[in-house]
Amino acid sequence: MFKRILIFLFLSFLTSCASIFTPSNPDAWMEREKNACLPTAIAFREGLRKYNVWSEVVGYQFDYTNTKKKKSSGHAIVAYMYPTGQNKLWTYDHWGSYRVRAYIDDPLDIAKKAVEARQEDRHVTSAHFHK
Repeated sequence: MFKRILIFLFLSFLTSCASIFTPSNPDAWMEREKNACLPTAIAFREGLRKYNVWSEVVGYQFDYTNTKKKKSSGHAIVAYMYPTGQNKLWTYDHWGSYRVRAYIDDPLDIAKKAVEARQEDRHVTSAHFHK
C-alpha cells in the first residue's frame, strides 16, 4: 500500500511539473552585459514568437523610493502568456520568470505587478509596449 502511495505521489509530481517550468532565454549571455535589459527582452520575445507564444516587451520608468535622491531610471521586461491556451501571464528579465495577474493590454499594470512580484523597492511611474 505504501509503495502505491509513493508511486501515485511521484507521478502526480511529474505531471504537475509540466506547468511549473517556464521557457528559458536562448540568448541568456546578454543578461550579463551592463544595461542590456532591452536587447535581452527583445531576443526573448522573438524566441517566444517563433513558437506562437503571445509576448510583448514592456518598457517602464521608475523612481527608487529607498534613496535620498529620487533618481529616475528605466527597465525592460517581457510579458508573455504561457503555456499557450492558458490564461497565465508571466514576466521575464535577468532575474527569471515571475507570474503576475494583470490585463495583457495594460503595460503600466504589468510593470507594477512585475516589480511587486520581484519584491523590488521601486515606484513605477510609466510604462509602454515596445513594438
